[in-house]
Amino acid sequence: MLDAMLNVEPWIPPTSPDLAILAMDAADEAGIVSLRAWPERRQGGIGFGDLPPFLCWRGLVNGAWHLVLLQAREVGALVPGARTAPLPEGWFQALDLESLARPLARHPEFPGGAAVHVVHLPGGDSFRVRTFGTAAPDLVAEVLKRTSHIQIWNLAD
Repeated sequence: MLDAMLNVEPWIPPTSPDLAILAMDAADEAGIVSLRAWPERRQGGIGFGDLPPFLCWRGLVNGAWHLVLLQAREVGALVPGARTAPLPEGWFQALDLESLARPLARHPEFPGGAAVHVVHLPGGDSFRVRTFGTAAPDLVAEVLKRTSHIQIWNLAD
C-alpha cells in the first residue's frame, strides 16, 4: 500500500512474544520497579487498562517504523449512523503513554524499534496525538484517511 509516499497497513499484534514479557523487560531496562498496567493482545488489537482495545496500524517513514493506535469507539463514531459507547472522560490526557508504548516500541516485528502514536479524535476533521518517539503527523493523518470518509485531517492545537 503506497499512497503519497506513506506506506501504512493494519497491524494485528501476534500472540508471540507475550506483550506482558515485553513490558516487564522494558520496565527492567528503564529501571521501573513495578507496573500498574501494560499492553495486552485483546480482540485483534491492543488493550490497555480499562480502555477498549486500540486498532493498530503500522507504517514506515524514512526507514523508521511507526505504530498508530486508534480507539475503535472514536473511529466507529465517524461512521454515519453508528452507535458507540463513550470513552471515559479525560482518557487521552490520563493515559500512561510510556507504560503502553515502551513495550510496543521494542516489539520484534519492528526492527530497530518503533515510535508509538496514540490518537484522539475530538470531533470533525481534527485529531490529537501523543507520541512516544519521533513524531509523524502526516503518517497519522494517512491512517485516519484510510479508516474514515474524511480525506483531509488536521492536527488540533
